[in-house]
Amino acid sequence: MSRHVWSDPDSFVKAPAMAAAVLRSLDLPRIDRYLDEIAGRGGIDLDALRRLSANTLVAMSGPAHLQTRRVIAPFFSQAGLAPWRPLIEAACREVCEDLASASDPDLVRHAAVPLFLKIMPKILGLDMPQTQEHFEAAETAQRLTEPYLSLPTLKALNEAARLLVATCPAVGEGEGGEEEGPETLLACLRRRKDELPEFLEPEYFVAGLLVGSNSATQSLAFALYGLLSGPAQLWADAGKPGWGARQTQEILGLYQSTRTLVRVASEATEVAGCPYHQGQSAVVDIVAANACLRAGEGTRHAHMSFGSGAHRCPGVFLSEILVETAIPMLARALPDLVLKTDECRFVVTPMMQAPTALPCYIDKRSRRASARLWDIRDMASAHRILRDNDAFSPPPMESHLALLSQASGEDLDEATRIARNALFFMDGPRHEVLKQALMRFLGTAQLARWQGVVDAALDAALGTLASMEAPDLVSGYSDPLRKRTMMRILGISCRDPERFDALAPHLQDVLEPWLSMRNLRRVQAVFAEALSLMEVPAAVDGPPSLLEALVAEAPEGFDEADLKAVVLVLYGASFNLSHTLSNALLAILSRPAEEQAAARDPAWAEANIDELVARCSGPKFIYRVARTDVSLGGMAMKAGDTARLNIRVLNRQAPGGNGHVSFGKGLHRCVGAALSVMVLKRAIPALFQRFPDMALVTKAHRHHAMSETVALSTLPCRFSKTEFHDE
Repeated sequence: MSRHVWSDPDSFVKAPAMAAAVLRSLDLPRIDRYLDEIAGRGGIDLDALRRLSANTLVAMSGPAHLQTRRVIAPFFSQAGLAPWRPLIEAACREVCEDLASASDPDLVRHAAVPLFLKIMPKILGLDMPQTQEHFEAAETAQRLTEPYLSLPTLKALNEAARLLVATCPAVGEGEGGEEEGPETLLACLRRRKDELPEFLEPEYFVAGLLVGSNSATQSLAFALYGLLSGPAQLWADAGKPGWGARQTQEILGLYQSTRTLVRVASEATEVAGCPYHQGQSAVVDIVAANACLRAGEGTRHAHMSFGSGAHRCPGVFLSEILVETAIPMLARALPDLVLKTDECRFVVTPMMQAPTALPCYIDKRSRRASARLWDIRDMASAHRILRDNDAFSPPPMESHLALLSQASGEDLDEATRIARNALFFMDGPRHEVLKQALMRFLGTAQLARWQGVVDAALDAALGTLASMEAPDLVSGYSDPLRKRTMMRILGISCRDPERFDALAPHLQDVLEPWLSMRNLRRVQAVFAEALSLMEVPAAVDGPPSLLEALVAEAPEGFDEADLKAVVLVLYGASFNLSHTLSNALLAILSRPAEEQAAARDPAWAEANIDELVARCSGPKFIYRVARTDVSLGGMAMKAGDTARLNIRVLNRQAPGGNGHVSFGKGLHRCVGAALSVMVLKRAIPALFQRFPDMALVTKAHRHHAMSETVALSTLPCRFSKTEFHDE
């Protein structure tokens, strides 16, 4: 057996009945033989790892395996674990309190990892310090089941095993009776040692179970990611009475950290009519098998996440208790949790997947972020700020740049031109005149004229995606669709298209106010060069573009250079369309396969577009500035203070997306909102109709590191549900 067992995904076992038969009939890979071979080459000390491996259930078979299972079965039964429920509940309460007070809350660092350290060692009987070093040792040793690891990795595993086993108390310590709490597994094994195989070392056996138990907390973290990255109602429901009893099995089936299980035929045999020769491997695709079970049995609760047969995971009930206890307690204690999805990180191997970072916002309480900056998170304050134009204005960038230029001696004429022609920095009569002109062109009533342009851009983008050797939904679909649509509608025409395309992504930097002088110079240079390349497009078939229409009937106070700047700023802002579309595709494709099929229906897109825009919005913030001193929701804001509206937190307070603030509100609502929604409602079903079996490459997506925008840089996909696993 080698790592190439994952290289032929078509051979993976996905049918649940066959998967169960393989797991019952074939054997687990034996790492101990590989360790013997490595150690025999040159006196390499892998003793701790060798003993850890030899004392796992994975390494046992026949009578020894059965003996051990019989001893531990009562301990891991529901009745056997019942005395440990108070410990689990207390740990969950502590985690909720610690998470609520964390300065930089993260659901892995402040929830999943602490729960592992507070619960698993105590139940198993280890006196393990609750340190990052010991957690990392358990995490490292978790790779024990991977075949053919490198020598440096094996040495790291050996050191991890040594550290973990050293935390086992000496015989007699902590085994004094009920006053010290329920009997631990280690104490149980020592008490019943005569019933165990002679070779079994309880300390190494318990350390091995500790390592394996980390998969329970990894699955918990994965479930938190799934619930919090989905519709807001999922997290709201998790806090309701009885959720654990109703939903735990579904959660374990959808968010199990195990991706595949590997079995090997020790001798030539036949499994459910399928022949296996000696040494042949079988890879069971747990994710696919679970999806088949849900579809075949018509229930979301069916799964085989813990395997099947003699080597089924012994910690099933412990995992269930952890999920049904921790998630509802977290949901009730912290109902307003919001993930920073672009900062979430995962580890993915052919055998498992799990979050390594889940940073989040804890609550919806608005607060002072700095001396002149307020972080607005509650919807009442946000609505007041967005709608009360007498009390709050857009950032006054034109006057700010004039003062900055005067104070620094820096030539900021081009930056000032951009600011005075950017709707999101404009105010007063000039803003009103321009917005009226734009809405006559981009308003809801005008959208029908652009459907042909959008449909042609969709066809072209679908063709681009289909032709990609390594398809990517950002570079192959969302961005080509945005570019083709917006260049035609806005009237972007330039002398050097290749150079303009290179500059274009930097145009969106103008969305951030109060840039440093260094960044301001950079943005000014980008816009100056882009403006120098622009020209009014020649007439073509179909309706005239925005720039053509504006030049033909210029709003009062705007010359041609101003109008080019207006259109260029709108083109920079249009990147949020591709960001929002990419985010929405990630959200849809992250849901169970049976839910993704609904996205083919235009009626589904129509019904769900507000929720998707609310949850998947590209922009992170909206900025407003107080015109006068104002009291708002207990906040005493001074004239000139900046209010930064946190779109992600605010939109989680909009049930089903109703009332979301992704496009702003009131006088300064985004002029491109109707066009963006039209494109999204057509682009989503068109993609899933063309590629009905499309799926993501597991956790291969990456985000740009952008302070103002949730923007995917890559979203790799494949056109079938089967994935290539040779990693």
